[in-house]
Amino acid sequence: MSHRHRSRWGACLAGIAGALRAAAALAAHGTLTLVPGVGLAPPAGLNGFNPLLVSSAYDQQAAGLMFQPLLWIDRHLTVRYAWSIAQSVRVTDHDRRFTIVLKHHWLWSDGRPVTARDVAFTYHLIQQLGPRFPNYGAGGMPTDVTALRIVNRHELTVTTKRPVNPRWFTLNGLSLLVPLPARAWSRFSIPALYDHMTDLRFFRRVDGPYHLTAFAPGRYAVFTANRRYSGPDRPHIRRLVFRFLKSPESVFFALRAHRLQLGNLPMALYRGRRALRGFRAYPVGPVWGFNSLGFDYANPRIAFIRDPRVRQAFMHAINQDELITVLAGGHGMRDYGPIPPHPPTFLSRTARRLEVTGAYDPARARRLLKAAGWRRDGHAVRRKNGVRLAFTAYVVPGDVRAPILIKDMLARIGVDMHLREKPFNEIVAATGNPRNTHWQAVFLAWGLSPYPSVGNIFACGAANNDYHYCNPRLDRLLRAITTPGAHRALARFQNVFTQEQPVIVLPEQPIIVEVARTLRGLHQAFSPLGGFNPAALWFAKTGRRP
Repeated sequence: MSHRHRSRWGACLAGIAGALRAAAALAAHGTLTLVPGVGLAPPAGLNGFNPLLVSSAYDQQAAGLMFQPLLWIDRHLTVRYAWSIAQSVRVTDHDRRFTIVLKHHWLWSDGRPVTARDVAFTYHLIQQLGPRFPNYGAGGMPTDVTALRIVNRHELTVTTKRPVNPRWFTLNGLSLLVPLPARAWSRFSIPALYDHMTDLRFFRRVDGPYHLTAFAPGRYAVFTANRRYSGPDRPHIRRLVFRFLKSPESVFFALRAHRLQLGNLPMALYRGRRALRGFRAYPVGPVWGFNSLGFDYANPRIAFIRDPRVRQAFMHAINQDELITVLAGGHGMRDYGPIPPHPPTFLSRTARRLEVTGAYDPARARRLLKAAGWRRDGHAVRRKNGVRLAFTAYVVPGDVRAPILIKDMLARIGVDMHLREKPFNEIVAATGNPRNTHWQAVFLAWGLSPYPSVGNIFACGAANNDYHYCNPRLDRLLRAITTPGAHRALARFQNVFTQEQPVIVLPEQPIIVEVARTLRGLHQAFSPLGGFNPAALWFAKTGRRP
């Protein structure tokens, strides 16, 4: 996400500037072929492009190409107004009133200006969607808002029900108000919005750097540069083709055959990177988020997971150093909580200490399980009252190396974990359905909001709490994080999370992206928040420079 400000210089200079912008847009050239999720995760398909209705990070990346953020959050986890539609945010009334001023020059692709009405339209859609909005409640949006008022065409105020942590509310709440084209969309009902998730005509009006021009479900999506893009740097590459591949290995072979110019290098094939002629390796991340083994607490078949001693045993049984060495050639960082270790801006002292010392202690894991009543008694798998300590975990195809290692580590302490491969989209559908309590465990990565409060994932009944986890103690701390002076609450939350282990957090790993040697601008294209800004990329005339 980003922001930008531009002063007005009069009709003559404005006309010259407009001509220069048009020339810059026309100068965009070339086609970049890549896969969804580049720099983020293994490949997957795209299933929808409405930023309010999609929960997959892949779909969010694609929607971000078309709709410019109100607030652009940069790699330092601060608002960058040069790339934002908002010009400024002013906080008054004892941290209750937020005044947002929009830039006057930002246009939709049909030439109409982006206005406060478009921001208000997004807010009212979020209200109508309620818990169906994937980020409902994140950053207090709209649950902590008492009023949104349009002051004039380019200014509006958002008033909260109580004093809030301004940084939390701005980064996590206001950033969700991505302007949407009120004039074009206001006649559609909520069911109709779902019906048009992939309708090319529906997405004609955009204010981001690209617009959707072709989509074949299960095969590809094509985006073309928006000639009316109002950002500080117009797209240099005219056309983006996202190919939907099914495995990390298929990305490798597509790179080797030059059918892709940008794609993640599978760590299993790291040593084979020399076979990719005409490419260079570029490390991305780790992404601002966490990897985890999570459980469905509502499933009675794995009721044992409700005992924190069992979850603590899992944590102490997993050798994170071994995972980092085997899976990523030593590139990675230990992680035991939902607050990422890099950058360490928000880490508590206890969390930092745990990152340094590690938690691997299989003897302690065995003692914890024994204390919880789970015994081997000559069996390979522990039992309690005739029930085996066993569960089944979903895993994305082609991303099974870590789960296989973890399966072996848990087996050493008497736990039987079965692995079931499922396409990513099917995993999201199964675990994201609040009525589905038949799944047991899942390996997933979570991206975080810039201010890592994680209330939308772990608070009781939260929109993204697919785990059905509920802990009143953690809830109190999560609420305290949202109030002014919240730093201590965030530290205490991390400490309690480490003890409770709602999910088993796994190591952070950077992603190695293979890049065509002529492609430039990678540093600006990737964000630690998992964002991807291909408008910053361009093709050089030679591939000699690094």
